[in-house]
Amino acid sequence: MFYYKRSMQHQSSRVLNSRMMDILLAALILATSGAFLQIGGTSWDVTYHLLQRPESFFTPSHAVLYAGVGMLTIAAGIGGILLLRNKELRTKSFASAFKLLIIGSGIALVAGPADFWWHQIFGVDGLLSPTHLTLATGMLINSVAVVFGLARINVHFLSKSKKLMIKGALIPAFAAMWLTLIWYVHMFALPLSNGQHFNFNLDPITATIIAIVALPLICSVVFLTASKTIGGVGGDGGKFGAASAVAILLIGMNVFASIVPSYRAVSFLPWYALIVYPTVIIADLILNTSLPKKSSEQSKMIIAGAVIGSAFYMIDFPWINLTFTHLLLPTHTFITDHIANTIPYFLITLPITSVMTIIPGAIIGALSSSIFFLYKRKRVQRQNETMPSQL
Repeated sequence: MFYYKRSMQHQSSRVLNSRMMDILLAALILATSGAFLQIGGTSWDVTYHLLQRPESFFTPSHAVLYAGVGMLTIAAGIGGILLLRNKELRTKSFASAFKLLIIGSGIALVAGPADFWWHQIFGVDGLLSPTHLTLATGMLINSVAVVFGLARINVHFLSKSKKLMIKGALIPAFAAMWLTLIWYVHMFALPLSNGQHFNFNLDPITATIIAIVALPLICSVVFLTASKTIGGVGGDGGKFGAASAVAILLIGMNVFASIVPSYRAVSFLPWYALIVYPTVIIADLILNTSLPKKSSEQSKMIIAGAVIGSAFYMIDFPWINLTFTHLLLPTHTFITDHIANTIPYFLITLPITSVMTIIPGAIIGALSSSIFFLYKRKRVQRQNETMPSQL
């Protein structure tokens, strides 16, 4: 009877843990939707303001943004409650992700009312206002937490359907994190921080250097990480399609949040698609197929990183165009003039911006890929060193 009760208690504990893990996975998937909405709403909101729509806190773009923040807050609350109730869960590797979600959601919730107050006091504000920077920081923490949580919770599920679900959720999670990182750079690189009362715009040269260094670094590292993480779910390494799926979704978010709302940029959309979509697919082919022949994993990663890094200017169209136009055409000081002439200014500056972005972007992408490879190899070596002692 004693052993029977112990067996029943053990089985009940396993069922309870299974249920809690399912709830935590559902919370992470909810958080993925939230991260996707919050950055999509942010990008749409900037477009909304640049098109000189009425300045107000109560806009459709803000509704999308804060709906995403709300989803993330709910997910953080669910995870926090379960971690408090179960000490064993707090020892798991994915527990840190929920702690980050709590921190990020808390920052975003504080930034929301603060931004409303800032609008009420100062009216039209710049991109790099204190409340916007606070909100962006919370959003960045949330987006990183979602990817971190999904990647780490995967090992606790044996079901193929659950692993497939996690793999599918990682695609929008990586896309949302990628775009959030890009917008965090935009806070400092775009000349959009001259409000009614404060001008937080950086010097055009400084802003351009930030963009040239940070954007190809972000693009190459996120592309490689997405390939190895998503392709490795349920397998041993990266697979073709994972990284390009993330990049294609990122580009789609940019199209619908930044290009489509501005009718002046829609005419460039077919050319944009013809350039960026083949670029990310080629980089994925190089990274995860036998092409180029007889190439080592390191050389494939370096080449793929260089390809993605060199394309950052096109991936980030139309926003990054503002940074370079602000530097190369200093007499055109009004942002409304930039927006009205997005395509003409883009074509006028394209010869010099190509030199300024393609070569440095390829170099930075290749260097960051090489560092990524060395870090990955050292991590595998440390894992292999710890295993024999347990055998």
